[in-house]
Amino acid sequence: MDDLLLKELPLFNDTPEEISLKRPTCSVCARPLTVCVCHAISKKLNVATKVIVLQHPAEQNRQLRTVPLLKASLEDDKCMVIVGKRFKNLEEITSVPTALLFPGKDATECSQVTAGTYKQLICLDGTWPQARRLYQKNAILQKLPKVMLTSARKSVYLIHTQPTVHHLSTLESVARAIQEMEKLDGLEEKMIAPLKEMVRTQFKYGASAHSTQAEARAIRKQELKNGEKILTVAPKLENFDYNSF
Repeated sequence: MDDLLLKELPLFNDTPEEISLKRPTCSVCARPLTVCVCHAISKKLNVATKVIVLQHPAEQNRQLRTVPLLKASLEDDKCMVIVGKRFKNLEEITSVPTALLFPGKDATECSQVTAGTYKQLICLDGTWPQARRLYQKNAILQKLPKVMLTSARKSVYLIHTQPTVHHLSTLESVARAIQEMEKLDGLEEKMIAPLKEMVRTQFKYGASAHSTQAEARAIRKQELKNGEKILTVAPKLENFDYNSF
């Protein structure tokens, strides 16, 4: 797996279940009304690139999703979410210049794309295995030009365990890709503001900042070497300053 595949991988989530799914939910950010983060969305942003999210069905069952925040951050006609595993209308959808946000040797760095080259950006939403299967099952995706991110900024999505420190959530990936492709300084910060607020809220309810799967593997390796029986699954970040996040 490419170290810079920027997908949500919520494999080990220790977020407390303080929020019941039966509580009234905000129709915009998809969070319970008691922890709605819409106040962190300054206004809907009108970007030139239309974002098309192809979402694996399993993502809809997750409580802490970033795609609703992505959709809430952009003008209504600039973000479309399609749920499924096989997408029959992709040929029609991609009839205009479209890029796929997906890493690979044949992918172009988003920062190297000339502004205006693509009218649409497709993003696959799911864990890496899910995203890979979506890519493999839809032949049209394999024919699209690919773009990828290479910058080293760390994710703020600290309430989910990511493979490495440079893996990003779907919202963060799209925000940075559009900023780099359209040369719009400051766009990413505006788009991820509601995500940061969601993470802060979870911290208030007792959630912990996660380390990465890579760090967890290193700790497990050391535990095995020491002959310890209890293996660490998802260690918490040491010395994390929750107050300054």
